[in-house]
Amino acid sequence: MDGHAGEFSLATPVEGHPAGTPVQVTVSAAHPSRIALNFSDHQTVLTNACALLCGHVGALVLLELGYTGPLVRRPRLAAVAPSNASHAADAGSHTAELVHRK
Repeated sequence: MDGHAGEFSLATPVEGHPAGTPVQVTVSAAHPSRIALNFSDHQTVLTNACALLCGHVGALVLLELGYTGPLVRRPRLAAVAPSNASHAADAGSHTAELVHRK
């Protein structure tokens, strides 16, 4: 049975959908090194998780569902432009809180 991993954002353009597009992700039980990207326009694309912006928690979700393919993790928040520094501090503390609760 395929495992629904939830909503992720694209790290790179995929089949005409720009980077940053939200997409529902399912891990294929038949092909655990592949994921299905289910777009809101009902298009489904099979690929690996390198197409996703994936933080620590997202990577754990994929691995818990049996995903065996490559992962690319989201860049650290310290790389955010200085104009967004106040938002980065808030986002970083929120992310750390989520990780510690698991």
